[in-house]
Amino acid sequence: MASALAAAELDDVRRAATTVGPHRDDIEITLEGLPARTQASQGEQRSLALALRLAQHRLVGRETGRLPLLLLDDVFSELDRSRAGALIAHLPAGQAFMSSAVEIPAEADIERIFDVGPGRLDAR
Repeated sequence: MASALAAAELDDVRRAATTVGPHRDDIEITLEGLPARTQASQGEQRSLALALRLAQHRLVGRETGRLPLLLLDDVFSELDRSRAGALIAHLPAGQAFMSSAVEIPAEADIERIFDVGPGRLDAR
């Protein structure tokens, strides 16, 4: 991967886009041999996507020796209480910013919560 990225660097800069990498590949995830894309519930699909995101975060941290910032948008919207709890239990160390349009689970050990509304930002 590193050599492919390096080989494409000049072209990528010219295009202002990354032309090689995992975002350009299709990954098929299966559950019990069936494609998750069509067989998994929305909550299961969201859980799989979050698991991949957390794995990517850990890999980048391990490879660089630095904890990257974790940004998760509308993270609890399609997760039931059990899956939300599992996500919270598996959040990595370091700085994380999460947005949520639904209530954040009470068991979440979150340092600061802000409510955002039209023209306002309120700390809880």
